[in-house]
Amino acid sequence: MKKALIIFGSKSDEKTYNEIAKELRKQKIDFDLRVSSAHKTPEDVDKTLQNDYAVVIAGAGLAAHLPGVAASKVIRPVIGVPCGGNYQGLDALLAIAQMPPGIPVLAVGVGKGIIAAENCAKIMKKYSSITIIGDKGSEAVKKAVETLKNFQIVPNFDNKPNPNAVNVEFTYFDEPVEKKGELVIYCPLLLEEDDKAEAALNFLKHTTHGLWVGINNGINAAIAAVEIMNIDNEYAELLTTYRREMAKKVLDSNK
Repeated sequence: MKKALIIFGSKSDEKTYNEIAKELRKQKIDFDLRVSSAHKTPEDVDKTLQNDYAVVIAGAGLAAHLPGVAASKVIRPVIGVPCGGNYQGLDALLAIAQMPPGIPVLAVGVGKGIIAAENCAKIMKKYSSITIIGDKGSEAVKKAVETLKNFQIVPNFDNKPNPNAVNVEFTYFDEPVEKKGELVIYCPLLLEEDDKAEAALNFLKHTTHGLWVGINNGINAAIAAVEIMNIDNEYAELLTTYRREMAKKVLDSNK
């Protein structure tokens, strides 16, 4: 079995990353642990991520760039753990979850290291299908389905998670989100008229369990699911091509 990586930005986060390490040992998952900062030691972060880890668990507080930087450099699933600080860790949570489309980080709640480790264990199993729980007419769901076409994946639709699949559940904040035993990526939906700063507090409240991508970000939910299915490199070439095409679009803006 391949290793997981625990990488945190500061020794001040020791309590959280030690909890993760303890849980991974309990789950019998081999791992490396590294303290390295996206801002203060970027070269060391780059060097560490050159190793082929199956899953990266990255944590930081405040601006919390480390999980996003890690996600930009690997085509493996990255679980982001926001650490408490100002605003009860809300700034770190949003920095981790609200990634641009195409570069997902799977955020857990503030300080929820054990949840990160439990989901790491689930991710390191082999999955061969994706189940979507959500309204086919939703724009976020449509974008997820369209994104999966790039990887020749046709998702199944259901109203409950499949224990043998990577599940992507689209949910509104006014709906109760029950804790589930299956592997679930939650994509929160927000109506345009409700897209106000106050809604971020609902995000903070709902992320007490599970893995989360950013608001309405069906693209990142889909890419994260593919990265999970890439544990044996089945989708490595397609993911690499997808990244290159995204980069080209950005650089073409300079012409």
